[in-house]
Amino acid sequence: MTTAERGFLAQPPERGFTLIELIIAVALVAVLAALALPSYREFSTRMTVSDNTNTLIGALNAARSEAVKRGRTAAVVALGDDWSRGWQVVVARESAPGIIEPEPESPGATAASCSAYLDNAVVATSTVPLCLLHRDALPDGYRIAGLADGGAENGKVVFTATGALRGARAFDFSVCRPADRADPTQSRRIHVGGSGSIESHRDTTGAPAGSCS
Repeated sequence: MTTAERGFLAQPPERGFTLIELIIAVALVAVLAALALPSYREFSTRMTVSDNTNTLIGALNAARSEAVKRGRTAAVVALGDDWSRGWQVVVARESAPGIIEPEPESPGATAASCSAYLDNAVVATSTVPLCLLHRDALPDGYRIAGLADGGAENGKVVFTATGALRGARAFDFSVCRPADRADPTQSRRIHVGGSGSIESHRDTTGAPAGSCS
């Protein structure tokens, strides 16, 4: 036997994991995952509530801006009169030369109907869009409640050509978490003032549109 062969035989065999060690490792991973899951779920819930809030605020700002820019009323309209089912930003239509309809209306509950809604009541070849934004329903379990102060519709926020609210002294939203994770302190409130100013903050406790409890 050569020196090289004796050296090769003297090397200890490589050692892998035993079955018991593998089971322990899997168990530790499972425990760590179980500990991390609630934190991840809470983080995901808060992010979704923030996204729902910011998207609605964006729609409100867009409607107010379009009303001022076009000199017509514009609105954010809840689909099916339920904010949780989504919404659209719609501008009032010209029904005859120089005659603007006083109330913006949703052209339909789909993104396709929104895209096809053009200001062509007067000029058949017009391609000016009147439905500027379509938002589909919120993720399952999440909801938004809206409440108008002053007798206006709860499913529509209308802005005048000056950027102020039309038909309401104020409008409030409560952006809520799913019922199994309800927490008013981590839900969001949106307030639209009579002048059209828009603000939001966390905690819906005692909010006009509901506390999300």
